[in-house]
Amino acid sequence: MCSHNPSFHLTTALLLLTSMFCVPANAQENVSSSSMAIVAFDESGFPSVDTATASQAELRSALPAASFVDAAHLAQALKRPATKLLVVSGSAFPEPCWESIYSFLERGGNLVALGGRPFSQAAYADHGKWTLRPARNVFDKKLFINDYVETPGSAGLTFEANPDYIHLALPEFAWKRAWSLTAKLSSEDMYPRQGSSGSLDTNLHALAWGSKSDHHLAAPAVELDHFSNNFVGGRWEILAADFPAGFFGSPAGQKLISVLAIRALAGAQDFSVRPRWALFLPGEPLGFQLTLRELSGTPGPVQVQLTVSAEQQQAAPTEKSFDLRPGQFPYITELDLPPVAEKGFHVVTARLLRDGKLRAVYRTGFWVRDREFLTSGPKVTLNKDFFEVDGHPLPVMGSTYMASDVQRDYFFVPNPYVWDRDFADMQRNGVNMVRTGWWSAWDQVMKATGVMHEESLRAMEAYLMTARRHNMPVQVTLFAFLPEVFGGENPYLDPEAQRRQKTFVAAIAERFKDIPWLMWDLINEPSFDKPTHPWATRANGDRFESALWNEWLHKRYPDNGVVAANWNTIPVTEGAPIPVPGEEDFNAASMGRGGKPISVHDFYMFAQEEFTAWAAQMRDAIRGSGSKQLITVGQDEGGGSDRLNPSFWGEAVDFTTNHTWWLNDALLWDSLLAKYPGKPLLIQETGLQNDFNIDDTWRRDSESQSGLLERKLAIALATSAGAIEWLWNVNAYMTADQEVTIGMVRADRTDKPEVAMFRALADFAGKNRDAFRSPEQPQVAIVTSQAFQYSSMNRLAVAAQQESVRVLHNYLGVPAYMVAENQIGNLGNPRLVILPAPEALPESTWSELLAYANGGGTLLITGSMERDPPTG
Repeated sequence: MCSHNPSFHLTTALLLLTSMFCVPANAQENVSSSSMAIVAFDESGFPSVDTATASQAELRSALPAASFVDAAHLAQALKRPATKLLVVSGSAFPEPCWESIYSFLERGGNLVALGGRPFSQAAYADHGKWTLRPARNVFDKKLFINDYVETPGSAGLTFEANPDYIHLALPEFAWKRAWSLTAKLSSEDMYPRQGSSGSLDTNLHALAWGSKSDHHLAAPAVELDHFSNNFVGGRWEILAADFPAGFFGSPAGQKLISVLAIRALAGAQDFSVRPRWALFLPGEPLGFQLTLRELSGTPGPVQVQLTVSAEQQQAAPTEKSFDLRPGQFPYITELDLPPVAEKGFHVVTARLLRDGKLRAVYRTGFWVRDREFLTSGPKVTLNKDFFEVDGHPLPVMGSTYMASDVQRDYFFVPNPYVWDRDFADMQRNGVNMVRTGWWSAWDQVMKATGVMHEESLRAMEAYLMTARRHNMPVQVTLFAFLPEVFGGENPYLDPEAQRRQKTFVAAIAERFKDIPWLMWDLINEPSFDKPTHPWATRANGDRFESALWNEWLHKRYPDNGVVAANWNTIPVTEGAPIPVPGEEDFNAASMGRGGKPISVHDFYMFAQEEFTAWAAQMRDAIRGSGSKQLITVGQDEGGGSDRLNPSFWGEAVDFTTNHTWWLNDALLWDSLLAKYPGKPLLIQETGLQNDFNIDDTWRRDSESQSGLLERKLAIALATSAGAIEWLWNVNAYMTADQEVTIGMVRADRTDKPEVAMFRALADFAGKNRDAFRSPEQPQVAIVTSQAFQYSSMNRLAVAAQQESVRVLHNYLGVPAYMVAENQIGNLGNPRLVILPAPEALPESTWSELLAYANGGGTLLITGSMERDPPTG
């Protein structure tokens, strides 16, 4: 049991160690000379799980100052102010001590975890014997570690120490298997809206990898530094690996324990030297912001050495040392260097020294503006089905990428060195197009109407320079989910919000209008028009919406009486505004509760028209700059059901898109439905939000995730211009559990199995790119009833469409294409037209279909067709 025992006297050995930045050099060489307490959990008969654990003798040899504490006395030991470090070994831990362990870590206590999956399997005492409970993630999730994912053992891999931590001199070691942490590094949304970037609470870095052919496949040693919100000040050193018996008694094991304990005792620390601009102008002096963060210890004198190397190495590197005396933490100061002569990319290496010894390394970079280079490169164009680069077919195998270090904050916390490293990684794995942009923090790009943040625009220019360096076409997303109102009321309908949005868009387009490989995505996964109800079509209820809604109704109906007759409601007094549908109206069953579900069809149509008008305004703002770059809207599969559909807004853009996420059994349907006649369709976003079981564990393992993503990518290549997967680097800086699983490269920079699969599929597409030219039109068309689809009975309409696609393709092996009701003029002349469960169609659509049948075509109608539109 974990209890408080007054008779227990904890004998602690104290270490003289304050901070990696500020301690005397010799204090870091010997753990036994420290004045901070190390508590190692040690219990006779305690089970070893997932690894051979470190024995007390092995720990005592490496940590002679440590106190060894059993479960009965652990709580008291961890409460003592002198205790700074907890050492545990293996996956199992004493369940009665959990609250004490958690409280110690939450108040900034440090941790060294030697092997296994720390805190993943609780043990309890039963009649004097420790018994294991089933493994579960509930304890780790309290530590913001959502899961541990198994990765390969060291056999067949090359041991690779992280070069940014070369000063640790980690010994080379072996392991039987390892685990990567699925960590959530944010606990706070920075903006009160969907898609917000998360707070940068924690830094996670791998200290070593197991690599093969330059691919990191395992990270057996990682470090987490906590700076805000949770575990503040704590540093965790985690060896998440399965070690053989006796490892921790070996020379490598002994040194590893000692090095990690010293490192952990220093607490959370951060050293960075960031350029004042991600892109400097020619002749502009170089400026850098140095930041030292530490939450314990006393500041002392340090030396910072800066080395600036040009990409082409035509000149000798610029080197300068700065002697600094921090007075407090965080310590922030400016460092200046003269201008560099060369245009292009420059790498900055910053080294932090104390008493002549290297204590930290930070790498960054910057660009010097080169407009000629930026505006050169491949020219991206379209034909009616595919993308082309310099006239050659480009089957797209792309990825979304912001930055692996700070994710969505990349444009105001830029690091071009990281971008360049990641672009090189994407390129060698077959990525041939990148999608990026702004999903939040628009106030960091435009301060007020027309006043732009130069820092963010230069960061975007540097990002694009990095893409150009790797010949990578780029799509930039301007808004996400609902457009930023910049102080306005309605995201689509408020004239002042529209004016500010156009100012934002036009200023960015003007800056980058001459880049031939740049494309614009007006908005990611748009909904209409209620900010508090994303991924649905719902009324916002504001004055601008009310005015335009009634204007739209009056164009469609001669008076309020006709509206009421169509909706089966009591007429609103002529001249009085007709209310927008409420939430209840979108439920077909609400008619028995006073709802008016027939009215939602009109609101759906109103939403489609108003969004298309908004998209045309934003497109015109881009075209007004003189840009001829390609423009799209990044809609997801909800656009195929009850949201903003490309059959309407497709007229305003150059190509349409679909994002395939949740409808894994209808991947073919939502691709066929999103194709706009005569324009390419791109699966602009696809990936895996790992489904959760009812017990909050993952439904799929890494291999099955990779298999499903392969299916999505293959279907995209077969039915569209290709695909852009989401996301290259897992975004651990999100607050939603399902978000921090998505991506092909983990937070510790190890490849998921998806990377090798993607690389092989991209190689296939590249070798066969000439086949992506003129696909043969199928001889069967499926026509959809939008009168039925955009009604409160939407789900029935979608089910009928999906069943038609499934029967034709899966069971009969007959390919088909789809034509939306409002695109019936583009039907063509197929041998067979299928009209699945239309329920209702406008007279104009019936006329087109009858003309087709009278001309010798075959029309197959399934289900009811006898209602009058709009249907209820």
